[in-house]
Order: sequence, then structure tokens, then C-alpha cells
Amino acid sequence: MSTEVRSVQRALQILRVMNERVSWTLQELHQRTGLAKSTLHRLLSTLESEKYVRTDPHVYGHYQLTQAVSNLSCGVTTQMQLAEVAAPIMVSTTHAIKWPLSLGVIDRHQIRIVYCTMPYSPYAIRPSSVGRRYELLDTASGRAYLSFCDPAERRILIEELNAREDGGSRVDNLRALRHMIRDTRRQGYAVRYGQQRADSAALAVPVFSAGLLRGVLVYSTFARQMDERMVKRSLPTVLETAERIGEALAPALRPVGGARTYLAAPRADVHERKAAA
Repeated sequence: MSTEVRSVQRALQILRVMNERVSWTLQELHQRTGLAKSTLHRLLSTLESEKYVRTDPHVYGHYQLTQAVSNLSCGVTTQMQLAEVAAPIMVSTTHAIKWPLSLGVIDRHQIRIVYCTMPYSPYAIRPSSVGRRYELLDTASGRAYLSFCDPAERRILIEELNAREDGGSRVDNLRALRHMIRDTRRQGYAVRYGQQRADSAALAVPVFSAGLLRGVLVYSTFARQMDERMVKRSLPTVLETAERIGEALAPALRPVGGARTYLAAPRADVHERKAAA
């Protein structure tokens, strides 16, 4: 096999691996592909010069795919656009409030984080949460998504949860689930309070764009900090940030064949007016 053919194969391998999530370090690519770091660096530089790969402008030493490879990764194009558009908005908010934000999208029966501002927060509990997965029933991000997705998708997610074989949480009490969804939609957010003072706590809101549910925005802090006063103080900023992300994403969206679409949840006051009528 010629050196040129081998280089093409390795470049395609890198693109396939990088399509699995939003951001990668050289060390992570080395571990995932088995390629030498010198080889990776050379091929990444070539892909970057051809505009297929870029270095993350917000996190030093991280590599990302660009929209130039969307024809190779149609299934995650919207998620790539969402992370790219949201990044500067989220970083700006974190600079102002100091606490980290994370952006999550649905991935089967879990929420997967595609971008976070932990590198920009002095109070982050870990260097990054990108790639981490969170349960739908047990976390603020999961409950927010489950509450604000449309009924058809919610049924699919419940079926996925109850069919899982990994020992994770299932929906055993539909009545309790309905109450959770009703309360979350009414207040406009989901919150998880930590059990111990040193635990983390989170506040999550939906991210809508062009009438479609795109993901959830999560504000995280320490359990000892999260109480009703902090929720009341932080919620307007988190909601405003989610709205800005949705507005910035709308012009970048384009129809993708076979993509799922989710209707925005009606506001609680609309339900109340209809009930009164």
C-alpha cells in the first residue's frame, strides 16, 4: 500500500472518529485511533488547511470538525451548528456570572453534553463536561428535555427507557412522571438539588430555535449554593442566554432530510387562558 493511500485512509479515520462528538484533544485522538501523535498532528494540520477541521477558538488544544464535512456527517449537523453558535454566547454569560454552563442534546435515552464553559469558570467542578451523558429521569437536564419535547417524542423516549438493559432508570410511575412534566413546564425549568453540601446542583432550561426544541442549557453550581433565592436570581440570565442561542441558531438552520422536528412547548399561561375559556 502506497504512503499516499495510507495517508488518505488515516485522514478518513480521523474524520470518522471526530464525528462521534464535538471536540477532541490530540491525546484523545491518539487513544481513540491508535495513530502516533506526530501522524495525527500532520494530518490534522492538512485537514485544517483544507477547512475540514478547526482548532476550537474557545478551548486551547481542542480540535473540531467544520461544516465543510456536513456531507459526511448529516446526522449531527444541527448539533455541530448548535455548539458552534452557542459557544461565544455561553462564554460571554459565564464571564459575567462566573458559574459554568453546559449545552446538552438528546442522544437515545440520555442527554449528551456537546459544549460547556467550565474552562472559563473559576468554580467549575471538573475541567470539562463535553461528552458526558446524563439520565433523563434523574437529572435537571434530562427532566427539562423530557418535559419540553413533544408528546410523540416523549413516548419514544419512555419506550427507550423501559427497554434499556444497562440497569439504568426506567419509568415505573407514569402518574409521578406526568406531575413532574406538568410542574416543570409550568415553572419553565428543571432543577436538581445536591444531597450533600459538596455535591453539584443544576438548573436546566430548554433551548428552542425556529419553533423546534434543540437541546437544554444547564447552569451548574455547588449544592450549598443552590436554593430558591439562587434559582430566582439566576433563572432570568439562563433563560435569556437560551433565547439568544435560539435566535442565533435560526439563520444557520437548513432542512435536513429525515431529521426529527420537535414543536415548542406552549407557555403555561396559554393553557390557563384556554382552561378559563
